[in-house]
Amino acid sequence: MPRICRRCKVEKAEIYLSYSREYLCLDCFNRFFEKRVADTIERYKMFRAGDYIGVGVSGGKDSAALLYVLKKLYPNKEFVAIHLNHGIGEYSRDSLDRARELAESVGVDIHVFDYVSRLGISIPDVELTKYRNKVCSVCGYIRRWALWKAASELGVDILATGHNLDDTVEVMLNQFITGNFEELTRLRPVLPPEVPGQVWKVKPLIRSPERDNFYYAMFNDLPVKRIDCPYYVDARSTRRKRLLDMWERESPNIKFQLYSVFTKKLIPLIEARYGAGVATNRCRVCGGPSYGDVCGACRRIELVREAKGL
Repeated sequence: MPRICRRCKVEKAEIYLSYSREYLCLDCFNRFFEKRVADTIERYKMFRAGDYIGVGVSGGKDSAALLYVLKKLYPNKEFVAIHLNHGIGEYSRDSLDRARELAESVGVDIHVFDYVSRLGISIPDVELTKYRNKVCSVCGYIRRWALWKAASELGVDILATGHNLDDTVEVMLNQFITGNFEELTRLRPVLPPEVPGQVWKVKPLIRSPERDNFYYAMFNDLPVKRIDCPYYVDARSTRRKRLLDMWERESPNIKFQLYSVFTKKLIPLIEARYGAGVATNRCRVCGGPSYGDVCGACRRIELVREAKGL
């Protein structure tokens, strides 16, 4: 006999959520997922009336789920999709195609920030520098900077990104292990501007496991990139997520427990010791937030440009 959905008690169950120990049909899962996102937005007061909201759209499952669910929950709000073209060959071409397809399907304009045309470099060019074995790390610096730059140019009030529960817990553990305690404050669900003119950043999927975002994207037939990033396969973050998944098999609710301790107990302690972790300087190159004279992203961009002879 097929299992019946625990919530509606009528339809055939199609998915099992180990952390809540329930089998759900597709409709009930969709409602469950959407309610959690809506509750997260309300809990942390992410949106205000009249906000113009930029949504980072990579072409992957998390950002696809994010844009789709936001448009469904808030049909009257104004959204714009922001896509970064990293210049990673077929991977980036596929990602851009999927991002454009998604934006068109939900009726949202898309803005593409192209690294090659805007910066004269691509992510593969990082291999020409001393960071050749840390391409993902450099990509992270430039990606955060480019999202801020694109959002500022578009004049959005809020920048929403698809960071999920797994992302947050993985980075939390990494920063804790390496002793970068002050950096943990950047993992908060809502990040206010660090310098005048910078946009607010919010993470509506921060309480949604990566697997749930995948299910939501698949069940709603959302266009998702078909090619994996060639650099991400061996990234340290991937290995740490595998360890968390192993832990989760023994303790299905562990990621939620870690997130709860992080937000309710660890963040207040860190902020009391280090403050809000906000950069107080402006980068003399881009004008963005920086702990020194030049921000980390601009330093790395210039290093890559020099390696290319630009």
